[in-house]
Amino acid sequence: MADELEQLCNLNSGSDSLAGLNRVANWLVDYFAPLELECERIALPTFQGIDDSGSVALHQTGPALRWDMLGTSENNRHRLLLSIHYDTVYGPSSHFQKCERYQASTTNGATELRMRGPGVIDAKGGIVVLRWAAMAAKRFLDLSDLDLSIVLTPDEEIGSPATINLWNKIAGSFDFAMLYEPALADNSMVSQRKGTGTFILVVRGKSAHAGRNFHEGRNAITHACKIALAMNQLNGLRPDVTVNVGRIRGGDAVNMVPDLAVVRANVRVSSREDQEWVESQVQQIVKMHQKPDAGYHVELYGGIHAAPKTIDASTAKWMGITERAGTSIGESIQWKPSGGASDGNKLAGLGLVNIDTFGPEGDLLHSDNEWVRISSLPRKAALSVAVIQATLAGIHPSLL
Repeated sequence: MADELEQLCNLNSGSDSLAGLNRVANWLVDYFAPLELECERIALPTFQGIDDSGSVALHQTGPALRWDMLGTSENNRHRLLLSIHYDTVYGPSSHFQKCERYQASTTNGATELRMRGPGVIDAKGGIVVLRWAAMAAKRFLDLSDLDLSIVLTPDEEIGSPATINLWNKIAGSFDFAMLYEPALADNSMVSQRKGTGTFILVVRGKSAHAGRNFHEGRNAITHACKIALAMNQLNGLRPDVTVNVGRIRGGDAVNMVPDLAVVRANVRVSSREDQEWVESQVQQIVKMHQKPDAGYHVELYGGIHAAPKTIDASTAKWMGITERAGTSIGESIQWKPSGGASDGNKLAGLGLVNIDTFGPEGDLLHSDNEWVRISSLPRKAALSVAVIQATLAGIHPSLL
């Protein structure tokens, strides 16, 4: 499993690299071939983005990959989705391209074998766990009462702007979903997640020569900074809302008054009420800084694209099934909330109950120190098989 993970992670599939995504998709088709299932390559639609010139641009991503393992029973078959993304945050220009294995000290003074590399837990480690779990389930379990589908997606790290069309079509086809985002470093699984989204504000002013007619210009960067400060001041007003002004782009020659700036702010919320509040606040900030008479225009794009993922009654029941499945193989399952979002948020919002951290254990994702605990790869695959087995055994048949 570690050898396969290293090979996969050494292939770049940054979210914005169409060539890399297609190359990795081809690798994955071969990797899942031992399942002896036909792979459906699903071309996803283009999606809109706002570039740093404030223009709307169309983007294309890689294919979604789907395999269906259909049961043979004539009874009502259970419908299970296994899914994770194959894109990463590391583009082809990143210096972080290769994996390495190393011994690390643990909190109890022992050492363990880890692998550091781009995507080892977010989420290519999850792909390896998923694939081995599916092979083991096919070999060792009677799946005649189960319709099991595997879906791998190419754009989760940028908010699944193309895959959301696929989720809208197929989410209602399943009873339960197992997603392979990473477990936490202490082996806890995620119970609930904050919602998230990115607001993009395009600020337009008026260019002018900085010496000859400076006062005729309208500086879009300084106006954007006022907006950024207003966005930042939303922090602390509600305990579970955070606003991170992550990027401002604008200007060119320093002897010109800049007529354009683009502000991007990432938002995290814990409830629908928080979501509605922050959306309203951003609208008010835009309105306050929309000053056409003074020569400033503000355009708002984006928003919350993943609603908060909370624990409802159905989710709590599946958490219980997962705990009992873990106990059956000697794994003690603990739960913690997370500020990060995943496709689990989107699927939950579409009514599909899911647990979304069946991936391996590790930490420091989205950094050049991202690492995975190698021993967790087979253990997490075994947990997946135990949950599939528990589903078939009808531990909680009222759910299905």
